[in-house]
Amino acid sequence: MMFEKYKLKNEKMKTYLAVLFALCVALVPGAQSQSSPPMKLIESISLPNVEGYFDHMAVDVRGQRLFVPGEHQRTIEVVDLRVGKVIHTITGFGGDPRKTIYLPETNEIWVDDGDATCKAFSGDTYELIKNIPLTGHELDKDSRRVPDNGVYDPATHLFYLGDRADGLKKEGVKGSIEIVDVKKGKLAGSIEVEGLNPAGMVLDPESPRMFVVMGDTSQMVVIDREKHKVIAMWPITRGPEPHAVDMDAAHHRLFIGSRVKRSHIYKPGKLVVMDSDSGKVIDAIDTEGGVDELVFDAPSKRIYYTGTTGFVEVFKQIDADHYDRLGRVATGPIAKTTLLVPELKRFYAAVPKLVILVPPIPQSKEATIEEAKILVYDVIP
Repeated sequence: MMFEKYKLKNEKMKTYLAVLFALCVALVPGAQSQSSPPMKLIESISLPNVEGYFDHMAVDVRGQRLFVPGEHQRTIEVVDLRVGKVIHTITGFGGDPRKTIYLPETNEIWVDDGDATCKAFSGDTYELIKNIPLTGHELDKDSRRVPDNGVYDPATHLFYLGDRADGLKKEGVKGSIEIVDVKKGKLAGSIEVEGLNPAGMVLDPESPRMFVVMGDTSQMVVIDREKHKVIAMWPITRGPEPHAVDMDAAHHRLFIGSRVKRSHIYKPGKLVVMDSDSGKVIDAIDTEGGVDELVFDAPSKRIYYTGTTGFVEVFKQIDADHYDRLGRVATGPIAKTTLLVPELKRFYAAVPKLVILVPPIPQSKEATIEEAKILVYDVIP
């Protein structure tokens, strides 16, 4: 009798273990997929003899070329992605080139220039073909605004540029949105905004609205693009130094990348989720610091948040009000410029030239130099 009880108990234990094992087998693949990185580094492309920060890149998908603005050197490095090397350096800038776009229909490279102009270069010869003065270009360098970031509307051929006034010595000057008609090759208008630093902007594809984050006032400025008029201003609570923005039009959500302090190395930063109809802040999530790029990819429902503190953080939209952290991918110190190219399933990060020292040894005696480079990542579904 004791033997039969033991046998029955033993059989129940085996059944329990078998069920537990089956559950574990079913659950493990899911756990593994959640822990797998959202991107995989597959290539590093050297940018020889380039020093200083990079800024907002553009891509020629068909021609497999990447256009990388070098702020400090005042160049655009043209990278052939097929062979993985620089094939040309565009020069001739009067200031820092910042926001680059590529127009495949005309094979033109457009970029704002820190000398208060917007320039276009031929995609064939790389020669300057258009030079459009922005508002205040005729003023001296201490009095004129400086273009920084921008956004392009292919439907209207209008290139909107954020003109900053936060570095001016002249009082009373405000920031502005400069509008360049790339088809006609001329300045199409200027919209003055409250504040000095229009840091990032995004267009609403379902209305004439444009959303602009102001880095100095922590405000979201809403502009009617047809009327060239500011129609609303919303406080970006819990995002004191907003610097980048993108939009999920389907769910009426704005994603704002904010620094907490004016620094490239301080963290955490913030990912602020805002209702695009009311300006209500839904959430503010701790992130990498020093944000400079942020993009929402609607098909995958992913947010790619680029910090200058050495990582890109990737978030997954669960629903309009909830977001999970998929993981973070290493880039490099002050690698503030990135570009997602869904057509190629690639993600590119520009890492500046670095001088690495180990205290207390001074640079004159011992330093490790890492050349500037483009890191190429495969986007993992």
